Amino acid sequence: MRLASERAVGADGLYRRAQAQCEQTGGEPTTSRVSFRNPGGLDATQRLRAVEAAVSSQELINALDDASPEVVRVAIRRLVELDRVRAAKALRLRVFDVDLALVADFAKALQRIGDDQILVIAIEALEDGRSTRRLAAIRAIGALRDERAVQALRAALDDDVAGVRAGALGALAQLAGGAGIPSGADCARLVSDPVPHVRVAAVRAVARLVAHPGPMLAPAVHDEDRVVRLAVAQYAASLPQGAARVLLEDPEARVREAAVRGAGKRELGALAVLLIDDPARDVRRAAARALGDMRDERAVELLLPSIEDPDSLVRAAVLHGLEDLLGREGVVRRLCDELAGKRAERRRASLYALARLNAREASAAVSRTVSDPDPEVRLALVHTAEALFDEPQPLVSYLFDDLDQAVHDAAEMWLLRVARTEP
Repeated sequence: MRLASERAVGADGLYRRAQAQCEQTGGEPTTSRVSFRNPGGLDATQRLRAVEAAVSSQELINALDDASPEVVRVAIRRLVELDRVRAAKALRLRVFDVDLALVADFAKALQRIGDDQILVIAIEALEDGRSTRRLAAIRAIGALRDERAVQALRAALDDDVAGVRAGALGALAQLAGGAGIPSGADCARLVSDPVPHVRVAAVRAVARLVAHPGPMLAPAVHDEDRVVRLAVAQYAASLPQGAARVLLEDPEARVREAAVRGAGKRELGALAVLLIDDPARDVRRAAARALGDMRDERAVELLLPSIEDPDSLVRAAVLHGLEDLLGREGVVRRLCDELAGKRAERRRASLYALARLNAREASAAVSRTVSDPDPEVRLALVHTAEALFDEPQPLVSYLFDDLDQAVHDAAEMWLLRVARTEP
């Protein structure tokens, strides 16, 4: 009864302050009675202003029960600033009963004010018969990141509620000691948990806690759930080679893409195959980026064929990777060499790549393609002339007389466009 009356008084105070704020800003005052869920019909913004202006600890304590998480977070901050003693008691009283999204805010606030009971009561709450309280306790311990909770968290890995098991894995992975926490083997057994989101949490925890997690994670590459395979694919470089290859050949494009991003130099050859052959452009683009990031000279020859890729984003990734490996000057020089190559497709692709680089310093080598035997190359020269020459008109005028109709037409359109734009 006393608590109920305190709440009523605090709610009225909160309402009065909110109403005053409303009047000061030109809002319409209201005369309805205050309730904690929606005091006086005020919206969350008005209640937030009231909490910011509050000078009474009881008003702020009562605001901890507000329906808006943002109001509650401001109430926590203001209460800690105003009265740490009452704040500690009020926060401890509610920490395991508030919305799960707010548990970490309550726990961290108690930690900041030096409360020495929050960890103890959180560990005790892991034994509570109510799963909601155990979930909240896991959230609180995860927020506190205190290694004294390790044994309790390891025990929680056997909880019959999947959310508690996943939360315990997450909390163990967040502990400051990381690989120093002797819990890797405990977490690894949950890689085969019957619930997919627990298996995902187990993969992440093992990767965080174990110095060489590959052998423990390897079984997950065959998981029936794509999300689990996505999680383990991020650590492809640490997996045994056979397991990594399974992910790089996964039927799901997103898994292959994640495996490409997680792969190391060991998978250089496999990445080159994916860059050329994978049907998914996102996988090919990821392979191009991964090869460029390796800073391995062997990757140049693996990247170069894909300047012919049918997808513009893949070609851009290839060019970016080549720049990372050779520098701009080196890429321009290598593309100029390709203009004299045997394959017409490569010569054509090299022109477009040089144009993307605005490589006008290559104009001497490029001008020789005006007599290329393949009309597709000469057509590409018309399309790239403006990017590759300071004065492209003489060259395009020459191609206007080309015997190939497509080249002639493209040159004619180019010249007509220029003529219309000239003053």
